[in-house]
Amino acid sequence: MSGSRPAFPRRAMAVSLAPMRSALALFAGLATCLWQVPATRGETAPTPTLESEAPAPALRPAPPAMIAMTFTRMTGEPGACGQGCSEWIAAEGVILPGTVVSFAALVQQLGRARPPVVIHSEGGIVDVAMALGRIVRRARLDTIVARTDRSGPSPTLALDGACHGACLYLLVSGVARAAAPGALISISPIDFRHPAGGVLPDALRQKLIAATLERVRGYFGDMGLDPALGDMMDGEQNEPFYPERGILEGYGIITRDQGF
Repeated sequence: MSGSRPAFPRRAMAVSLAPMRSALALFAGLATCLWQVPATRGETAPTPTLESEAPAPALRPAPPAMIAMTFTRMTGEPGACGQGCSEWIAAEGVILPGTVVSFAALVQQLGRARPPVVIHSEGGIVDVAMALGRIVRRARLDTIVARTDRSGPSPTLALDGACHGACLYLLVSGVARAAAPGALISISPIDFRHPAGGVLPDALRQKLIAATLERVRGYFGDMGLDPALGDMMDGEQNEPFYPERGILEGYGIITRDQGF
């Protein structure tokens, strides 16, 4: 993927919405992860290694305000979102708990229409993203990573866009999956950090990662993806990175070129 690299793409926020066995586990499960930077733009798949040291907190910029993902039906000129496509659903913002309810209500209004979901997102909560993705797949919708440009007389898809952190789980839910030529897609392994910036006890952290990975691998299997993709999501072994196009296609994250 081409385009300038954002400074700090978000790690996936691994949140379990199912009841946990203890209050401490619940507290940890609701923790967001520290931001980390993929080492280089276009880095290939990481070889599993011990987790490297995170950047010093002083060098880590504050996260932007979390604006919950919204869904807007857009209509552009013929071909605005690809061959034979003039209507799409603009999915923009962070994937938070209310996201699923909003999208489910929109899908009920589609009737027989099958507009693609055009995603531009910095990430969000893993379990919510997977719930959202299951609705997308049941509705038989395609997904595209691109930014909706409203600056002209009619909306268009820009040649850029972003899909970081938990956004990946929404992207792979599409029946067909594409990205704008300048879109940036990152893979952010699951990890758990204390909201105050500390580190959870290793045993608890490993248990939470393992439980989330089990759900993630099941989800990837349901989406028809290579189960080996789940290995990349292990925050005990891997760091966030920007995959080359060959990796995106090889693992079925992207299944077609986007022409517009």
